[in-house]
Amino acid sequence: MTRMIISRRKLLQAAGAGALASGMGLRPGRARAGVSLRLGHQLGATHPSYQAVEKMAAAIAERTSGEVEINVFPNASLGSPPDMVKQAQLGALDLVMFNPPNIESQDRTANVIQIPYQFDGYEHAHRVLGGTAKPWLMEFFDRNKLTWIANFEYGFRALSNSKRPVNTPEDVKGLKLRVPPELSIKATFDALGAVTQTIAFDELYLALSSGVVDGQDNPISVDYANKFYEVQKHIATTRHIYTSFMLVGSPATWKRLSPDVQAVISEEAVKAGTWAQQATMDGEEEMLSAMDDDGVQITRPDPAPFRAMMEPAWDVMRERIGKETWDTWMGFVEAARTA
Repeated sequence: MTRMIISRRKLLQAAGAGALASGMGLRPGRARAGVSLRLGHQLGATHPSYQAVEKMAAAIAERTSGEVEINVFPNASLGSPPDMVKQAQLGALDLVMFNPPNIESQDRTANVIQIPYQFDGYEHAHRVLGGTAKPWLMEFFDRNKLTWIANFEYGFRALSNSKRPVNTPEDVKGLKLRVPPELSIKATFDALGAVTQTIAFDELYLALSSGVVDGQDNPISVDYANKFYEVQKHIATTRHIYTSFMLVGSPATWKRLSPDVQAVISEEAVKAGTWAQQATMDGEEEMLSAMDDDGVQITRPDPAPFRAMMEPAWDVMRERIGKETWDTWMGFVEAARTA
């Protein structure tokens, strides 16, 4: 139930009033004025996690007879992911969905989630982030003044470009690729011999259409939603990096909620996150088929030759993350293969 988007200044001015409402900690099911919470994320309406959080908000309102209301602010209307995280840490925003490596500048260990070619597929990634590594993640968020609630989905990243089909690592060499300001993605393409350039996401379509860069990487759902296929002739499902998407809360807000309200939010968030994960997996093939019909050449490279070239990227990331954390995390990854 997305509400009218307001300015960030007005949001911050309203923070005190929101905190007071949150402090009521009312029990669900009682028909009286209740809790109004604000949730921010950067996704657009076609992404499964956008749709899932809308379902979550509706389910929470229904279960609490309207006592708990989640007002959703999508499309980065409250700022970039790091901006929204900072607001949550300060108590000015109640809930935020984001990818933890977005805040690697404040905690370098966040990079473990995006180590290239560590996951065998979606199910493996879900078993790690929702199972073997869950206690580690909860401590990570606690250390960074956030409360973990549920995992949603962003997706495995694919490589698009306007020059040539990509079937082998050699096809990537020399391509001019846009990368976000995230160490893992730059390190991956540096290892494959690409020429990388950091460009803001809101400038990416223009950079692709004007030839400033040849290509970029994002999950299939992001490529489709932003119509990158209009200016990219080739998409390769390289699945080089899995990008997570997690719902966290402001500890100040969370502590003010009653245990009953916490339970309802957590239960519905986990349900919605599971729905988003399945919808993302199901939707990728449909989106690839639609882009193929639009004239985009789709290739599905064998990941093994790409993974074999990742040692330089792993070295860079191991140094950034720290060997002890790297080894601990890789234990979680391996354990999930037999979980």
